[in-house]
Amino acid sequence: MRALLVVLLWAVLVVAAACSAPKMSVAEYVEAVEGATDAYIAEAQALAVTFHDSVESQVAQIVDEPPDDPVAAATEVTVTEMSLYLSLLEDAMGRYVDALRELNPPDTLTAAHDEYVAATESVHGAMPATREAVLTANDLDEVQAAVAGSGFRDGQLRFQSSCTSLEQAVRDQGTGVDLGCVREDVVP
Repeated sequence: MRALLVVLLWAVLVVAAACSAPKMSVAEYVEAVEGATDAYIAEAQALAVTFHDSVESQVAQIVDEPPDDPVAAATEVTVTEMSLYLSLLEDAMGRYVDALRELNPPDTLTAAHDEYVAATESVHGAMPATREAVLTANDLDEVQAAVAGSGFRDGQLRFQSSCTSLEQAVRDQGTGVDLGCVREDVVP
């Protein structure tokens, strides 16, 4: 019985060791994290352009052919498009978070990486409530307030701080990384 227990314990340890990925080198980590970040930024920028173009086009149509209540029509367009944008951005950020979680950074970068992942997860986690707040907005000021007062927007400061900390931690290892920490054109 004892021998069986030892064999089972050994088998569990072997399986656990096989399942845990080896630590990445700094160079491997930089390549992987930049690749994931570049893909996310490209997708988020494309979503932002689509959102702005769609709202601009629909508002131009409202101006050209005013409905009975143009402000209500513009609010409806903004609420609908913002909700769609936040939903699609949430999906994109979810894939980004998953990609970040899959990375196994070197020990020297683990703390900074983990904080960056946690900050990104925090922003991602606030998106559904932000979208719901936008959906209940009755006018354009309420749409703006829903986003500005959300955990989604609040999380940007932590996100940017953890992002620059990760970039600095990588620089401290003798190499550079560009995670696009400060972007005006993309919400985290």
